[in-house]
Amino acid sequence: MVHFGHYMLANQIPDWEEYYIGYKTLKKRIKHYSGRAQASDISEEERHEIVKSFSELLDSQVEKIVLFLIERQGLLAQRLQELRKQREMDNQDYCEDDEIGEPPSGVAIVPRLMMDEYRQIGYDLLQLLHFVELNVTGLRKILKKFDKRVGFRLGHQYIASRANHPYSQLQQVFRQVGLGAMVATISRNLAELRQENLETSSTSSALSLFRNSSLPRRVVEHEPVIQSIVETMHRLTREVSIQSFVANELLLPAPKEEISGMLRKQEDYHFMSIQLNLMNTFLYMVNYYIVVPSSDEYAQLLHAPATLCGVIIGSMPLSALVSSLVYSWWSNFSYTSPLIVSTLVLIAGNLMYALALPFNSIWLLLLGRFLCGLGGARAINRRYISDHVPTKQLTSASAAFVSASALGMAVGPALAGALSKLNFKIYGAPVNFVTSPGWMMFVAWAIYLLLIVLFFKEPERPQSTVSISRHVSEKNLAGMDGTSRTPSTLNQPLLSTPSGNVPSAFTLNLPKDQLSDEEEGEGDDSDYGDDKAVETLGELMKELTMPVRILLWIYFMLKFASELLISESSLLTQYYFNWSTYQVSLFLSVLGLTVLPISAVVGNYISNIYEDRLVVLWTQITTGVGVIAILCYSPFLPYRAYQYIAAAVIIFVSTNVLEGVNMSLLSKTMSPRLSRGVFNCGLLSTEAGTLARALADGMITVAGKAGVGNLLNLTMFPTLFIVAFTTVYTWIGYYTLY
Repeated sequence: MVHFGHYMLANQIPDWEEYYIGYKTLKKRIKHYSGRAQASDISEEERHEIVKSFSELLDSQVEKIVLFLIERQGLLAQRLQELRKQREMDNQDYCEDDEIGEPPSGVAIVPRLMMDEYRQIGYDLLQLLHFVELNVTGLRKILKKFDKRVGFRLGHQYIASRANHPYSQLQQVFRQVGLGAMVATISRNLAELRQENLETSSTSSALSLFRNSSLPRRVVEHEPVIQSIVETMHRLTREVSIQSFVANELLLPAPKEEISGMLRKQEDYHFMSIQLNLMNTFLYMVNYYIVVPSSDEYAQLLHAPATLCGVIIGSMPLSALVSSLVYSWWSNFSYTSPLIVSTLVLIAGNLMYALALPFNSIWLLLLGRFLCGLGGARAINRRYISDHVPTKQLTSASAAFVSASALGMAVGPALAGALSKLNFKIYGAPVNFVTSPGWMMFVAWAIYLLLIVLFFKEPERPQSTVSISRHVSEKNLAGMDGTSRTPSTLNQPLLSTPSGNVPSAFTLNLPKDQLSDEEEGEGDDSDYGDDKAVETLGELMKELTMPVRILLWIYFMLKFASELLISESSLLTQYYFNWSTYQVSLFLSVLGLTVLPISAVVGNYISNIYEDRLVVLWTQITTGVGVIAILCYSPFLPYRAYQYIAAAVIIFVSTNVLEGVNMSLLSKTMSPRLSRGVFNCGLLSTEAGTLARALADGMITVAGKAGVGNLLNLTMFPTLFIVAFTTVYTWIGYYTLY
């Protein structure tokens, strides 16, 4: 296996060697630190000193890269400025010659010559982008090596603290604002010159249609150098916003950097299919929460205790525990078939739920909800986004998935409130405030089944061996009028092949002393091939490190607390405040609508100011405060509606903030192996959350045997214990949560 150090040496641009990140020096420093860090008697001050010293060394390396980058940008900008002046002079001469009626000399060849000059600047700009990309890869890998060898989680902390500073040098590397301006200049001028050349050769006096367009699409299609620059900048740019924060909940694998892989995903992408995928998760969440406001009254109409609502609601996540595993496995072979089967199961489940009242059968109702859980296809939805959405749309599609879930959570209770006024019959079957959710979802899933059959496209699956094309081929770069003077390094792929290995050709020209010096018997210098999917339970247990276990338990806790709050809301508000189904629906829908604003605040502000682990700890404490506040202290204090509402808001907001930050932290601390395959961390978190929901709903029914008057304290005291235990567990492993 060729190590990244070899690869970097082989791809450095001649005469720029001293400005690249000092990968070899940093490796030696890490080796020195790892010896100190493994000492059993190392103090917290020494740990802090190691992190501080290495961070300062990285700052120096980044500064060296950025200053050279600015210097080269200035030289390119100067050349563009000179070409701009030349174009103005040529246009002025053209106008003067046209006024005196003389044909302009050399007009036909001037656009072609200038186009060659702009292309050459584009090649030099692409070379500079490759310089940046190689350094960014080196920085990422050296941070990963530090985390792995030294045992301190520095990577995310270093990037977050430096990238968000007002005088950030890393932003020069990550954002590429100056280079983007030069790309726009080159693109616009190439488009205008191309059109001028066409107009001159065709003796047409029509004005250029391109003159009002700053970045025409056609110039990207016709100019390989511009296309290569745009693709490279897409790989370098990372969106740090609410989208990337929300998208972390899916725990998707990091996007592959090979351009061939990107092109493959672009071909597989089908717009209607991804929309139907999002619709599926939206309808499922609506289906889950639409019965919450009326399930207790439905149980009473079927001569069962109202507290059976816990089992009615919880039977859906209970069966989803099994179906998630099945669908995750099935999606290895097909998407269309499991989606059709799951939709048919949901249609049958909702029909049973609606018919339970005329048949006067509580078992038919429970079976209907159990089937609705078996129809939950979130594992398929997640897998489809992971494997068949283009890299450039992956973050936005992931955020849309999470947003669709949140929206479904708000729309479900709202629909229940809107349907609560219905009271009529269809062929003798009653449609009222308890059966209308079943009928509504029966129709919705029937329509969805028709859409799946008509519009869903089964994506092509990649072959086991795929021939990989170069990022910028020699034919594309050098085949334009034979004028390209592009260095040969631009024709070589900057990153590894999808198989994980750097092409062996890169090492052919390396001196033997450099090879032996880099090897040093270290087989883990490269990240290539280290993210093979977990295939067995034994491998899974090895990958469940302490931070991963803590974060999965936190996810269980927050889902337990939020599910308990929502599922018993109709019982408690009716008992204490005599709320109607409509009032409960309104309360729950307003709570659900707070999810996206909360995510925006956390994603754009809180997570950029405070460490994730600190936010995780404090939101657990505020969740505990909310649980303490919602308890009933009668007869010492009367239980009021404002106490319940305020405490419920604290619990719900805290658990939602905790969920977003917890999943963001989990995506950074988990092994790359846990982001792929059937036994992935996304599935583990889904199973943990689903189990929490099922247990919380079951506890409502069990605790309800002591009477509705005791239900609140009997369910919230165990919740308080779980929250307290989770907080202590988090504090014990706090320093592993980087």
